[in-house]
Amino acid sequence: MDLSVITATHQRPEFLAHCLEQFRRQSLGGLLVEHIVVSDGLDEHAKFLAHQAGARYFELPKSVGQWGAGAKDRGNIEACGRYVCFWDDDNIYESHALVALFAAVQNAEIGVVRTQHRFRKRPGFITIPRKWDGHFKLGDIDTMCVCVQTELARKETWQLENATISNDHTWLTNLMKHAPRLNYMPITIGKHL
Repeated sequence: MDLSVITATHQRPEFLAHCLEQFRRQSLGGLLVEHIVVSDGLDEHAKFLAHQAGARYFELPKSVGQWGAGAKDRGNIEACGRYVCFWDDDNIYESHALVALFAAVQNAEIGVVRTQHRFRKRPGFITIPRKWDGHFKLGDIDTMCVCVQTELARKETWQLENATISNDHTWLTNLMKHAPRLNYMPITIGKHL
């Protein structure tokens, strides 16, 4: 298996259905991928949709919160691919997204691509990372932009003790403590809404 795509969700069937459809429409060019859906708590709708789409499904017995941190950690544990990426259920992905992410991580442990990002207090979309210099900057990176070697991804957890939220920047900053090789491809793969 080349790539595991992990989607954390909970009680958002319309978003999950759209995400599963976007995964189905990916142009893979021979890439071997799996889709893992993990619900942050019990969710019969998510279970049904994931099974209907052929995704592997797991659920946490109770919600952890932290923007799906526990669900992302569980997906990381279950991943069979050499690399992992995280697809939020409410984002929009181009049909070349998975191929671009996989291409970016070749000869590296973290591959970085670009996305259009809508910030809450600004109108319209901004392309992130804006100017890639090899560092993950708060507000200028989203996990949607990265593909990570599974072995490295498992070295850090998303879920943080005594925290109410977890975020992409914290997880990526923690991964950087392991001095991974990075590769950047300036190709846009979708929109973070």
